[in-house]
Amino acid sequence: MTNNRFTDNLNSDTNSLANLMTTMTADSTTPDTTDYGRMSASEVNSGGRIDHVFTSQQVALAHSRVLQTGILDKLNAWRSEDAQVTGASARPALISDHAILVGLLLIASEHGPLQISSLALVFQHRLPAESRTLLCLPDAAPGFAGHAREVKRWMGRTHRAFHRMLSLMDPFPQERNTSSTYTEVQAVLDAHDADREKKMKARLDEFTEGFLHMTFMQQPRHLRQATSRIDLAIEQTFIASPTTGGFSKKTLAKKVADEIGTNPLLRQPAPVDVFAGWWLGRAHNGRSDFRWGWAANIAVRVDSEHPGESQFPKLAISATLSMPNIGVAEEAVSLMRSALSTGLAPGITDADKAYFANSPVERLHEPTFNLGFTPSTDYRVERLGVQGGQFGSTFIEGKAYCPSMPTTLQDASRDHVNGTIDPDTYQRRIQQRVHFELRPKGKPDDQGRVRMMCPAVGASPAVTCPLRDIPGGNVRSNRPRVDEDDLPNFPDKICTQKSVTFDKYDGLRERQAFTYGSPEWQEFHTHSRNSVESLNAGVKNPVFESLDDASRRTVRGFAAAQVFVTILLTNYNLRTIAAYLRVEIQDQASNTVAVETTTNARRGNRQRAARCTREEGAAPTT
Repeated sequence: MTNNRFTDNLNSDTNSLANLMTTMTADSTTPDTTDYGRMSASEVNSGGRIDHVFTSQQVALAHSRVLQTGILDKLNAWRSEDAQVTGASARPALISDHAILVGLLLIASEHGPLQISSLALVFQHRLPAESRTLLCLPDAAPGFAGHAREVKRWMGRTHRAFHRMLSLMDPFPQERNTSSTYTEVQAVLDAHDADREKKMKARLDEFTEGFLHMTFMQQPRHLRQATSRIDLAIEQTFIASPTTGGFSKKTLAKKVADEIGTNPLLRQPAPVDVFAGWWLGRAHNGRSDFRWGWAANIAVRVDSEHPGESQFPKLAISATLSMPNIGVAEEAVSLMRSALSTGLAPGITDADKAYFANSPVERLHEPTFNLGFTPSTDYRVERLGVQGGQFGSTFIEGKAYCPSMPTTLQDASRDHVNGTIDPDTYQRRIQQRVHFELRPKGKPDDQGRVRMMCPAVGASPAVTCPLRDIPGGNVRSNRPRVDEDDLPNFPDKICTQKSVTFDKYDGLRERQAFTYGSPEWQEFHTHSRNSVESLNAGVKNPVFESLDDASRRTVRGFAAAQVFVTILLTNYNLRTIAAYLRVEIQDQASNTVAVETTTNARRGNRQRAARCTREEGAAPTT
């Protein structure tokens, strides 16, 4: 990745407040290769809102950030790779990939619509001469700036340049200039290359990863490393297609048959975006509403160590685009894998019931475990209570328990959901469960296997069981005792051996980072859900990125949608970091003033005390 930073950004974490304030007001474009870049002074002071007119400094900053993504080298490599396969060659483009990406960042920074016409306008009218040289753009024709022919020429150039870049990572290429017939839709589906789709989608995800990783590195080191692990909250949100018409594969064959022999002029138009899907959501009136488009999968950085605090800004760490209701588990794995590019150790991944509670073990739980992440999730009602076991133990909501644990404790979560017990009773039973958890005897080996032992054995048993002898008469009156009626009819290995070996995948579906239902689980799960919902609301805010408004990103197709989602999430992250740093600096300034005030007050008190002492010593005696 290219390191090209500016000294108008916040420097190292060891800077004093005075140095920070001086740095914020600086205006230099000298490259800084000593550390990863920070937010620009104008962004920090203005909360991420940039003036409408693009200055050379704004263009230079966007230019630097595009370089920091490392995506330009990848685009060039992909173009060379594709040329070797097809044997195609092309003359140098008037508008480069670099210029396209810089232009998109500039438009997003002022919260404008990401449209080809807006981009062409930037290239034609809104760049100073030095910026045109920086981006290797041709000069606008003098005297013809507003001429219709010149406007059309820049539109054509920009359109070709954007789609030339897009073609390097488009998993679903098709003709989108006009609507299709259903016969043509079926032909497009039949001609689809699944291998090419996989290859191009991987490229598209690399594109997104490069931009979001760049924004993560814009933070000062103390924010990037506020925690040693990267904890995530993952979620899907709907991205509407610019064309609203869709179709159902269940009825496609019938529609194709109905078109046979009919007048082409009388055929019902089919959708333009063939590779999209129906998303079931809620309309403004609260009713169910189906919309045609895609699902954006987003992972937000959260904090499992101090969920009630704000140690760092809540950024989109990774993102992908997918078809609605397809590959939900696989997209979540991609988000976790991409998040490891931060250099932080894998932590906890929080998700709602659409993920760990609903996915097969081999599709989500095993890859999550292999990446080093630990789930934190809610469960569907049917997944509460006993869900199998191993060696006689029972798996219940993320933990392995003694088979003799009372039924009231086993069914505590189910009873709480059903309203049989109140919250206070539920919390007491969750706390009582802890005594019956199987305990590890040492750390897992290199194969992930770990020896577990009954809670009634060991030097300090947690429960008293009739099947186990208490060493040295070590009996405590406050230790829970297993009732003989709860003992299994045929005790298994966990009840007869000192320990048993659990494989790394045993009980994997039920594993949780926290005891399910406990205050710690509830606090982190609530924090994670609130964080991801806050990001969704922020990036869909019509005043800023307006991600939910398809009319502001009218280029059709899956690849274009992900490129625009990437640019908008990038801008959201940048302005979120700027807002966080602005508040942080204000807090530091307030603390400095408070310290100075306290110091001056103490100095004044000492001076008054000394003066009084002198006056008393000089007073005449009577």
